[in-house]
Amino acid sequence: MNLRQLKAFQEVMLTGSVTKAASNIGRTQPAISSLIAGLEKTIGYNLFERRAGRLHPVPEAHFLLEQASSILNNVDTLKQTMQSVGSLESGQLRISCLPVFSDRLMPKLISRFVKSRAGVTVSLISEKSNEVYNSLASQQFDIGLAEFAPDTPLVEADVVEMECVCAVPSNDPLSEKPVITTSDLDGRAMASFVPEHFVRQHLNEIFREQGCHFNVRYEMQNAASQYTFVEEAQACAIFSPMSMNDYRSTAANKDRVTFVPFFPPVPYRIAIIRPAHRPISRLAQAFFDLLKKEIGDVKKRSI
Repeated sequence: MNLRQLKAFQEVMLTGSVTKAASNIGRTQPAISSLIAGLEKTIGYNLFERRAGRLHPVPEAHFLLEQASSILNNVDTLKQTMQSVGSLESGQLRISCLPVFSDRLMPKLISRFVKSRAGVTVSLISEKSNEVYNSLASQQFDIGLAEFAPDTPLVEADVVEMECVCAVPSNDPLSEKPVITTSDLDGRAMASFVPEHFVRQHLNEIFREQGCHFNVRYEMQNAASQYTFVEEAQACAIFSPMSMNDYRSTAANKDRVTFVPFFPPVPYRIAIIRPAHRPISRLAQAFFDLLKKEIGDVKKRSI
């Protein structure tokens, strides 16, 4: 029993004629008769009695019509759904992201992406970088955004590297400099990351190498928590262009902070992650490409 047989049978039942059924579905009359004969052979008995050149369905044929119509309707619905999914108009996205980017950057991108896709649903959760990697490795999510971690065979990571910038109060003389160095910040009150963060560790190292004092007065889990101390002229801070972009796009008093290139360079690497052992959907790939472009644009604006 196959779909062509069921479709031919349905048309014959609805029209009461092989000739009309053939015309409706664009087949020849012999082809329709052959499909009906094949269906009858499959189930083991005739579905129609042929009297005076007309077809008269047996009682079992009416039961089959009900079941066949349900199956054919489900197939049509599935076809429409898959076409919608293929055209990126429907589907589900599951995203895991660093907290600092899950508040503003990611929701803005999601909003832009789904604006014309009413059938798309999105799940976004906020996790630390190692948890983002674990979530993608266990294939719980389609896309992840995290600070780069050592490679694992369970995920694929597109890594974008950029150089950190120095945030200083806009009324500070340092805001006029083309580049800020370790000697400019020697002994100055700083807001920075917790000791285990890779940016903090790199800063500790280069200040020590330059013979300068890295005076961390405020230790914070992420860059967003450091903004206020710079705005209030209580500290300077060094963080990624991603965080600079976050501040510029959301701060109410963005003119109170100036961003200046920092030397020696402090690299910041961010990873856009997907599972390694299963292909992601066309919808997820489209969002992946949008996210990668957005991060590339942030990098360009920081240069």
